Amino acid sequence: MRFVVLALVLSLATATAAWSADDPVIAAATDLTGEVMFLESGAPGMVLVVVRGDGTFIRGYGETEKGNGIRPDGASLVRLNSITKVFTTEVLASLVAERKLALTDSLQRFAPGMQVPAFAQRPITLLDLATYSGALPREIGQAPEGANPRAWPTHDDRWAWLRGYTLPWAPGTVTSYSNVGFDLLADAVGTAGGAPYAHLLNSHVTMPLGMTDTGLSPTPDQCARLMIGSGLGGPATCVDTQATGGSGGLYSTGNDMARWLRHNLSAASGVLALSHAVYRQRQSMPAAIGFDEASPMAGLALGWVSVAAKDSEPALLVKSGGGAGFMSYVAFAPGRDVGVFVVVNRIDFAMFATLTGVTHKLIAGLATR
Repeated sequence: MRFVVLALVLSLATATAAWSADDPVIAAATDLTGEVMFLESGAPGMVLVVVRGDGTFIRGYGETEKGNGIRPDGASLVRLNSITKVFTTEVLASLVAERKLALTDSLQRFAPGMQVPAFAQRPITLLDLATYSGALPREIGQAPEGANPRAWPTHDDRWAWLRGYTLPWAPGTVTSYSNVGFDLLADAVGTAGGAPYAHLLNSHVTMPLGMTDTGLSPTPDQCARLMIGSGLGGPATCVDTQATGGSGGLYSTGNDMARWLRHNLSAASGVLALSHAVYRQRQSMPAAIGFDEASPMAGLALGWVSVAAKDSEPALLVKSGGGAGFMSYVAFAPGRDVGVFVVVNRIDFAMFATLTGVTHKLIAGLATR
């Protein structure tokens, strides 16, 4: 029976996957594993990207929308959701390197004329925001009826809300996952950089890397390539998402994410050293809320979640995302030259735990040195 099931899986792989690879080792490692990931996800479609040294593997599975018969590929547009946050922190680190701001700067410094709360004279710093320790909630409240989940809250909405918010504890103590914190961070980065945040993202990250399909304002051609989400909350329309450009608004493709993974694996710049360094250790925090959906969080870098080595699995930096009908995950092993990005167009939190676990084992199989 086992051989019958295996034969069925392999036949499905041939029928449903469109792929490109220039590394036979990656191809061998993902041949069955990728197909099982897709089948167990229950999603209409999936895009898997694996980078190992100079080798790249990009494979699309299933359909871009349930029932349309169109296979996703490296050019299919997807929603990164909260993986957006580690792009935000790379722009932040770039401005630190340019000495336009410091991680220890207060948010208030970049909010002239605005009122930013503090706790017993302890202000919110940019480092607090970038490590989920700004004493801010996940969201500012429920979106208005009919609002696109990636186009709300607007800049004015969140700053009006912040004026009336009381911090429940001192920033820099408890780590608690926050989306609004990263949108406020992007606002501060834009002020420090003297340009809209979307422009800084393009000039400091996406344009230099040739990530032409990664951004917040998709063109009609890009929207036509967008995979359609499903599951809890359903899909969202393809619109400008600059409103949540710091927390979850980014669109991208498998091709672009392969470039970005290789960039992070190279870690040749001081900017990446700043982004990847762990600033908050779990054991030093009184509480850590909202970080263990993939594996137990060991510490927090700038946006990145640090996962400790376990058995054959190396230490990892990871980031997950979910919303608007998509779930996404990126993980890489610093110093081991292996990284994976996977996205499915279905929201299912129980399924996601399995997906991330298989991702970690895939990396472990390719990062043996």
